[in-house]
Amino acid sequence: MGKHSIKHIKTLRLGVIGTAKNTGKTTTLIALMQEAQKRSIPLAVTGIGYDGEAIDNLTLLPKPRLDVFPGIQLATAEECVSQATARFKILEKTEEETSLGKIRIVETISPGRVLLVGPNKSDALDRVLARLEKRVPLVLIDGALGRMVPICVADTVIFATGASRSTNIAHLAREMKAIQGIFSLEGFENTEPVSEMPDAITLYYLGNRKNSLDFSSLLAKEHAQAILSLWHKDLRQISIPGAVASTPLQWIIDQAPGLKNLAFHFRSPAMLLAGGKPLIVFEKLQTLAQKGAKIVYQSPLPILAVTINPFYPKQKGRRGLFEPAYVDEFQMIENFLSALSLPVYNIVKQGAESLFDLIPLNKGGTKA
Repeated sequence: MGKHSIKHIKTLRLGVIGTAKNTGKTTTLIALMQEAQKRSIPLAVTGIGYDGEAIDNLTLLPKPRLDVFPGIQLATAEECVSQATARFKILEKTEEETSLGKIRIVETISPGRVLLVGPNKSDALDRVLARLEKRVPLVLIDGALGRMVPICVADTVIFATGASRSTNIAHLAREMKAIQGIFSLEGFENTEPVSEMPDAITLYYLGNRKNSLDFSSLLAKEHAQAILSLWHKDLRQISIPGAVASTPLQWIIDQAPGLKNLAFHFRSPAMLLAGGKPLIVFEKLQTLAQKGAKIVYQSPLPILAVTINPFYPKQKGRRGLFEPAYVDEFQMIENFLSALSLPVYNIVKQGAESLFDLIPLNKGGTKA
């Protein structure tokens, strides 16, 4: 079926996903915030986990801070609200917990800097987003490849990658091509979304028979063994609602008696990147397809665009010291445009105007 289109809804949930530290995720996020301000589009921002530190805690190099302006709404931990240099009006107090206290929904009343600490589970993030959607047409979600699972509740994502992930430009482009392949499922036999998803891994057989297991994710050998122990020639579908790791998936590929016409239902492509190894994950999906299996997502997650960053922290002198360094920007853009069928931007050089034009905002956000 190819690419999935982005739904036109009242409020768009847009995730900004960094593939590693220093790949330009925060720069992309800030640029989108500033572009929304220029266009007078009401905006809210939340995140998955922690971001906003001034200095990278590994390299000690400066990082972009999350500078907020009056009118922007945030969902962040209460301790972050109290320690920010910006001033806020509290709109709602939620019961969603983080390591830095409960999530508060606030509106900025004077500019300044803030740490962004949001929910780290998909159900909690979904509840917070539902509160933000009452007020704004666009919510930006700060995320990362290593904490992808909660982003499954987004409507679309932008990936921010760069030399900090790998200075091998060709490898970096291949990896992003694999991510695009995972998210779009181009070339796979069945990419129609499913309407329902069980809470636990469930095996469906001919004759409306099914077996539900007592776990939702495929993360360990015992999970794969439990699935294989229930294998039968009448097995037609395996629904896996939680995170998926590549190693137990490989055990199923290697040991299953047959995969032809068997449908694997996953909740979201985000669930497949829990281990953060896109090339390996895509290889497993291709193997499943080659063996005749079908791949289905309950909640497809289209990629809107990719931003690239030629910067990387280069080790300097003795261990523990780093300095700014750069790969060839033009070679990087050329490789990515050749590998991907997605828009590619260098936000630092190009700004966010063209990127923001891609965001399918509905009435209230000026774009239908």
